[in-house]
Amino acid sequence: MAAGAAAGPARSPGWVFASAAQRRLAVLAAALAVIASVIAVNAARTHPERRIVTVTTPAPPAAVTVDATGCPVQAECRVQQRATGLDAAFIRAFPAGQVLNVQATLDLRTNRSYRTSLIGLIEEGSSSTVSLTAQCVPGAPRPTPRLDRASTAHIDLAGNSVIEFRQLSVLVPGRPGCGVALLLRTRGSAPRFQDSALRLARDPAVQLLP
Repeated sequence: MAAGAAAGPARSPGWVFASAAQRRLAVLAAALAVIASVIAVNAARTHPERRIVTVTTPAPPAAVTVDATGCPVQAECRVQQRATGLDAAFIRAFPAGQVLNVQATLDLRTNRSYRTSLIGLIEEGSSSTVSLTAQCVPGAPRPTPRLDRASTAHIDLAGNSVIEFRQLSVLVPGRPGCGVALLLRTRGSAPRFQDSALRLARDPAVQLLP
C-alpha cells in the first residue's frame, strides 16, 4: 500500500513469521504485554474513595481465519512499522493530532497488506486517543456495520455520577472481507471529536483492497 503524505514514526525492521508456530509465539507475547499494560493502567487509576462504573458493548469475535497480527493462517507475513496512508487520513481528520504509531501486516511473498493500524493522540496535552485498524481477510464475507457509544464514570463524594471518559466504537464495511474499525476515547463528559472520528472511519483512503 502506498505511503501517506504525512510522516509516520521512523521505520524499524519487520518481524517475519515463517510458520504457524512462530506466529502463535508472537501472539502469546503480544497478549501477555496487553494484559500487563491493562493491569498497570487500572492500578494507576485506582482510588480508595471512588467507585468506577463502566458501560461497554462487547466487540465482535475475531475472524478465525487470521492470527492476532491479521495474517491469514495459510499465509506467511511480516509485521513492521511503516507509513500506510492511515497517517495522512488521521491528520486530515485531526489537524492538531499526533501519530503515535503505525503498523502494517504484509504478505511475505506478495507484499500485499492484510492489516494496517494506527494509534493517534488527538490533541497535545490530552489523554484523548483514536485507534484505527483496516483489515482485509481473503474469502471472508462483508462485515456488518456497527456504531456503539459508551462511557466510564465514577461516583463523587456527593453521590453524583461523573463521566470521566466517553468512547465511540465504529465498524465501517468495505469490500467483502474488508472493513475499518475505529475506537475513539475522549476525556470528559462532552461528546468531543466524534464527528471527526466518523469522517476518519468513513474515509475511503483508509480501506484496504482485497
